Amino acid sequence: MNKDKRQADRTALGVAMWRALGAREEDSRVRNPDFMAEDFLDPVSRLLLSVAPVRAWFKSHFGRKLPGAYGFATARTLHLDSLFQTALDDGAQQVVLLGAGYDSRAYRFRERLEGVRVFEVDLPSTQRRKKERLSALLGAVPDWVTYVPSDFDAHRLEDVLPASGFDSRLRTFFLWEGVSMYLTEQGVRRTLGFVVRNTPRGSSIAFDYVALGALRGDVRYPNSRQWGSALAAMGHPMTFGIEEDDSAAYLREQGLELLSSIGSADMEREYLRKSNGELLCHTSNILHIVHARVA
Repeated sequence: MNKDKRQADRTALGVAMWRALGAREEDSRVRNPDFMAEDFLDPVSRLLLSVAPVRAWFKSHFGRKLPGAYGFATARTLHLDSLFQTALDDGAQQVVLLGAGYDSRAYRFRERLEGVRVFEVDLPSTQRRKKERLSALLGAVPDWVTYVPSDFDAHRLEDVLPASGFDSRLRTFFLWEGVSMYLTEQGVRRTLGFVVRNTPRGSSIAFDYVALGALRGDVRYPNSRQWGSALAAMGHPMTFGIEEDDSAAYLREQGLELLSSIGSADMEREYLRKSNGELLCHTSNILHIVHARVA
């Protein structure tokens, strides 16, 4: 496995760590609902997470490196869980998790997925490790999920998804979490284009993105330079963004209709207020989540 793919897997594990930390919040109002995230971590990490002072240190240390990341991880999980369930309520017959990493929705929401096809698309190396952990946790690799090994830099969705049983006639919900900001403009357009060309009207995609102004270093994004430097040092420079105030127009150009958009202020108000009204923590204003359907 080359350096970039090893780094991608470490990044996926890092996201699982954020979720696992949030899943141990005492206040259920702001607890990250991904109770399985910890199960994908190594034994040492799981042991460390059981110690409250160590959890506090993790949040403080990584919060200084990426201000707002911890809050965003929890708000994003809660928001995308809601969109995931709404899509099922609205009749989605297929779910595709693009760059699935250690996403656990196919297992946490198993009872909601009767008759729904689930595809997880990710690097072969990450999928191997994930399936090993799932086999240990569940007794076998789940047979209700189709794992589609794919390198986004080398493979087209048109080639790998239909070959794995994806049916372009079925209403589909795509979830694309923590990926777009690391791609090229062409890569993002290619992915959105696949959704539009290969699913019927009413299908939709939810994904997060970085505000383009943050990549330019605009003053209204005070943590953008710190985020950019930290992620570049981790081997994942941010390369793609959308104008925060123009996401509807951008999506319309791709053949998609914006259904919802949420930024830091709304995330904090809806997902990060404790039961007593206090704010758990801030999230970063460079990050946004959109949900759009095939027009």
